[in-house]
Amino acid sequence: MGYYDDLLSLKGSGTPFDKLDPLPAGRAVTLSLGINLPQDYISFLVDMGFGELGSAGYMLYDGLVGPEDIYGEVSDELEGILIFGDDFQGFNAGFKVCDWSVVEVDPSNMTINVVANNFQDFIRNKIIELT
Repeated sequence: MGYYDDLLSLKGSGTPFDKLDPLPAGRAVTLSLGINLPQDYISFLVDMGFGELGSAGYMLYDGLVGPEDIYGEVSDELEGILIFGDDFQGFNAGFKVCDWSVVEVDPSNMTINVVANNFQDFIRNKIIELT
């Protein structure tokens, strides 16, 4: 049984995740770049997909990016953060690599706030929020 079998059975029935495109399995292998990424994150990208959740509600990237790729030069507080998505309003979410908790980056002051213990909790809450 997969992490998201319950959601996968609903895909295509008017859910916020209907428009997501599954990540090809071969791409998932190269996504990790030698990092042991959380399985619930990889499973979501492969089984459910990446892209726009809801109607411009949230964008889930097809991989991880460093905060410097989004914000340019960044402070030490953002060291060890890998970004996986954004809310179309400047707030990005990603992993705190030391414990794989999910954090949100506030673009106004570049602070991070832990918003979930793991990706599965984060994405399920985001889907409920967009429903």
